[in-house]
Amino acid sequence: MPSTGTKKCSGMFLVLPVLLASLLVAGCGGKGDSGGSRDRESTATSFVPSFSEVKQDKGPVFVNGCLIHGQEAESGECQFGDPDSSKKVVVFGDSHALQWTPALIEIAKERGWNLTALLHANCTAAQVSVDENCDRWRENSLERIKEQAPGLVIVASNTGPNMTVDRDGEKLDRAAAEPLLEDGMVETFEALKATGAEVTLMQDMAMSKDYLPSECVTEHQDDPERCTFRMNRPPELAYDLKAAEQVGGIQVIDPLPRICPGYSCSPVHGRYLRFRDRFHITATYSRMLAPWLDSRLQDPWEG
Repeated sequence: MPSTGTKKCSGMFLVLPVLLASLLVAGCGGKGDSGGSRDRESTATSFVPSFSEVKQDKGPVFVNGCLIHGQEAESGECQFGDPDSSKKVVVFGDSHALQWTPALIEIAKERGWNLTALLHANCTAAQVSVDENCDRWRENSLERIKEQAPGLVIVASNTGPNMTVDRDGEKLDRAAAEPLLEDGMVETFEALKATGAEVTLMQDMAMSKDYLPSECVTEHQDDPERCTFRMNRPPELAYDLKAAEQVGGIQVIDPLPRICPGYSCSPVHGRYLRFRDRFHITATYSRMLAPWLDSRLQDPWEG
């Protein structure tokens, strides 16, 4: 994929041209996404992405066909950032990993990383049985990671109520699936660490429980804060975090305090729509979070 140059502005990325206006909102030299305080000052009546485009605002990894699905069981090349770099990084998981790729691509360009996306819709990174195609994809991906020997693997997976596991032909409910998911994620983390890679977990964050934030904003464009919702992320269903703590040596980045401080989730950042559906942030907003994520994400080659 062609590289789009990035620059620094008082220690912060200048990302894609469509986002330059967002930096004016945040203030070049400021702190990027302020986490909500500026949102409540907004009187914007036009939004980015548009209401007609928000559900498909998934970023270049999706556009390039790198979130495979259905019967597909092997990811393509799917390299971003600097494809010639020896600094190899893999992002591994499902659509909850996809949502972070717009930010990760910006970071890869800035840090000179060769970023590979190994992503399958509705397929957790945890080593559990979901369906035959998902299970084959996960096995293929773990083998590919072993062969590629990246310095860093970034993992993210759905922990929401729609996450299911197959046991002896029976689809388990979410509570019954939790211990299997935790054990399966422990296996995955141990397998990744055995390759010599550093591992980062982007902890999952369930989104709106009852409605689509962007659709609510269409009805309250002069007061989008009326569409603010309470985040629901039950700790007893956080198999990703529990597995990371059990294995140890896993960097955990929790986006919840940034995106939903105090568990309160505003649907907008200024004139920018934060969520494309109930479970994912928009690619536009993901790019805006690149400076925040860059300041936290480990770099195996630093120093």
